[in-house]
Amino acid sequence: MNNLQKEPIQFVQRKLQKNYRSITGHFPSVKNNKSIPFESKLESELFLTLEFDDEVELYLEQPQITITVDGKEKPYHADCFIKMHDGPNRRNTIVEAKYTSDLNKEKNKEYYEKKFKAATIAANNMDMDFLVYTELFHSETYIFNLDFLYRYKTQPRENKFDSKIKYILSKAPTKAIDVAKNISTNLNEYMLVSNAIWGLVANGELSTDLEKELNMNSIIRDEKWQ
Repeated sequence: MNNLQKEPIQFVQRKLQKNYRSITGHFPSVKNNKSIPFESKLESELFLTLEFDDEVELYLEQPQITITVDGKEKPYHADCFIKMHDGPNRRNTIVEAKYTSDLNKEKNKEYYEKKFKAATIAANNMDMDFLVYTELFHSETYIFNLDFLYRYKTQPRENKFDSKIKYILSKAPTKAIDVAKNISTNLNEYMLVSNAIWGLVANGELSTDLEKELNMNSIIRDEKWQ
């Protein structure tokens, strides 16, 4: 059920609440072709991971659904609605982004338990999933690497070396530095080749281990070796 028009969700325009405890701003979304407001670093990181998820078609902030708590209906404002590409076992998802420190506070446990149980039921009734996203979903290294790669999604780059890079990597997985040096030892061209390598990784045409901090000694692979 991937048609937004068929789902009883409203999207409320978010007014960012600035305070000393949270990081607010706008995330430049490539998938949505617009900036998405966020109210915490965790929300921004969630959006970043969605940009690299090939199963995700788009995502929208501040979805509002109706939940039932203690027999009373009330509006519930979550943090993100994820629309998935059509495919088996894929359901659109309502997401709440929360730090575990907030979830684990004794005074919050019963409140969140009731709220999230109600949201899970409401989402399931709409043939959707409900997810509580925390900072434990991904490692700091993974998020750091996605943040590094995302600039290559948002900024134009030189692509004249792409075919040479792919040809070298079709033979065997190779360190990024060795690929770049194989193509050119000229400093200016070396930088262009390096940018091209990371651009191809960012766009999913090449891969590497994103659980290890990226640098020019990272092993790069093409689809043949994935």
